[in-house]
Amino acid sequence: MQSILNFLGSKSLNSQWVVQKYVEKPLLYHKRKFDIRVWVLVTNKNEVFFYKHGYMRTSSSGYDTKDQNNYVHLTNNCLQKHGNNYGVFEEGNTLSFQTLEEYLRQEYPKYEIDLEKHIISRFKDFIIDSYLAWKKNLNPYKRKNVFELFGYDFLIDEDLRVWLIEVTSYERSVFLNYRHD
Repeated sequence: MQSILNFLGSKSLNSQWVVQKYVEKPLLYHKRKFDIRVWVLVTNKNEVFFYKHGYMRTSSSGYDTKDQNNYVHLTNNCLQKHGNNYGVFEEGNTLSFQTLEEYLRQEYPKYEIDLEKHIISRFKDFIIDSYLAWKKNLNPYKRKNVFELFGYDFLIDEDLRVWLIEVTSYERSVFLNYRHD
């Protein structure tokens, strides 16, 4: 902690930094780390749509905090696809919510985990909180008929707590005024 404070203390007052905690004890899927990607679409009318078919993104190697190999710790596809074990365990290192729910029921039967009730509802809480934090920055030119797509990445720890890892914004898109007769 002191090294972080020393680093930040050496920077100018107007500089901005993000400090992120590494979750050392993530929930594992067959001894491998995973995260969960969900998609959210926000319209210029401030409508927020949650796409219910998110997915797990798995690592290509067994989890070990001492292993500095990125294929152990980072589960995003843009990195994993370059690893030697990519696709060995699951096609494209991705699995459905249904697979996750089945795994949780099998590994933690006494908790009677309902993915929607116990996990996805927490995703939605984070999505609402983050949306409220940055909604004033959306659509700064007040254009009509636009939307923005966001990829939310979550992690579940061994105590079944949900952590928001990252939100990725994708290019704004304009939808055409379409009339169907």
